[in-house]
Amino acid sequence: MKKFLKILGVLLGIIFAAFIALAILGCIVGSDEESDSEIYTYTPDVIAEYEPLFPPWGQVDESTITDAMYYDTIEEAIEHDEALAESDEESKKDAHMLNRISEILHTWEGEEYVTVYYRSENADQSKQGFVLAKCRKKDFDGKTKYAYSTAQYTIARRNGKMLINFEEDIGSNLRLSDAMQELNPTYPNTRFACGYAYDENIYTLEVEGQKPDGILAFDVYGRTTYFWYYENLKSDKAGGSLRYTVHRGH
Repeated sequence: MKKFLKILGVLLGIIFAAFIALAILGCIVGSDEESDSEIYTYTPDVIAEYEPLFPPWGQVDESTITDAMYYDTIEEAIEHDEALAESDEESKKDAHMLNRISEILHTWEGEEYVTVYYRSENADQSKQGFVLAKCRKKDFDGKTKYAYSTAQYTIARRNGKMLINFEEDIGSNLRLSDAMQELNPTYPNTRFACGYAYDENIYTLEVEGQKPDGILAFDVYGRTTYFWYYENLKSDKAGGSLRYTVHRGH
C-alpha cells in the first residue's frame, strides 16, 4: 500500500508539473492584449472565478507535527526538515542546499504561521536556491517556536540562460499564484500573489488597479532580479483572468 501511495503521489506531481509548465509557456487562449507605445495592458476575454489550488507535494500533514519538531528559530526548523531536503535531486547532491539559509530576503507574519523568503547557496556558489517556506508557530511557556510546514522554490545557476518576456512573465506568475496559497500565512483571510521580473519597469505594475505591496531587488549572478508580491490581492478572479498594466521597457 505504501508503494502504491508513493507511485500515486509521483503521478499527481507529474500532472501538476505539467499544468504549471503549460501556464508558463503561454497566455490563456482567447485573451486580448492591448498596448500602445508605452504601456502594456493585458485584458482577458474570458473571466474565471478564483479558486486556490494546492500542489500534491511538499506539504506536511500537520497532525503529525509533534512538539519535538518545533525549534527555537525559523532557521533551525528549516535546517532539520527532511521533506525539503529530499525535495530536489540536485539539492541532495549539494548537501541539502535548500535547507541552509544564506540570507532571509523577507518575512510575512500571521497569527499561526510565518512565511519566509530566503536565498540558499551550494558549496562552490555555482547554484542558488530562492525558497518560500511556511512554518507553523506554537507558544511554549511564552516563547514562540517553529515547525516546518511547506515550501516552493526555484534554482538559479551561475551559467544558466533565461528566456524572458517581461510582460507575459507577469501573467504567468499571476496564473501560478493560484497554486501558492498553501504558502500564505494568513490564508484563507487573504490572497497572496508574487512573481519574478528582470526589468525595473516592474515598479509600474498594477493588477486590477492595485500596486504590489512590495518589490524586492537583489543581485543574482550579476543580474538585478525583482521579486514582487501582494499580501492581499483583492479580486475574485482567477489568476489567469486578472487584468494588469505595466510600462514597456526602453
